[in-house]
Order: sequence, then C-alpha cells, then structure tokens
Amino acid sequence: MQLNPMLTFNGQCKAAFEFYQECFGGTMQTIMTWGESPMAAQIPAEMHDRIIHASLLVGPTSLLGSDAPPDRYESRRGCQ
Repeated sequence: MQLNPMLTFNGQCKAAFEFYQECFGGTMQTIMTWGESPMAAQIPAEMHDRIIHASLLVGPTSLLGSDAPPDRYESRRGCQ
C-alpha cells in the first residue's frame, strides 16, 4: 500500500514545499495558485497568491499540499 500525505497550510504552502524539496530532494510536480485555477473569477483576490495544489514527488511518494481558505483552516490538533 502506498500513502500520499496531504498537508494543509494557512498561507505557507509554497514556502513549505520549497523547504521540503530542499530537504528531501525530489521533483516538484505541480504548484498552482488559486488565481491560476479555473475558479479564479470566483475566488476573493486575497486568495489568488495562495496555493490550491502542490505536489512534490519524492521517490515513489507524492507529498500533496494546499493553502486552505482562511475561514476553513484548522490548526493542528495532535500530541503536543
């Protein structure tokens, strides 16, 4: 079984994926902003520079991520 983790950010997705690429190597497959998406006209302008989809291929694993809309983002809830 192969897992492809999906990470959600609050505006830091691009910086995080650039950092992950530096640390883990791999190939950036996709990094698309909300403003580049087909839904751009329906998205508030302040969201246009945020990431709707990022994909980093590290070996056989795809690390996926996006920036959630501010009203939909939830802080992590796990062990502290």
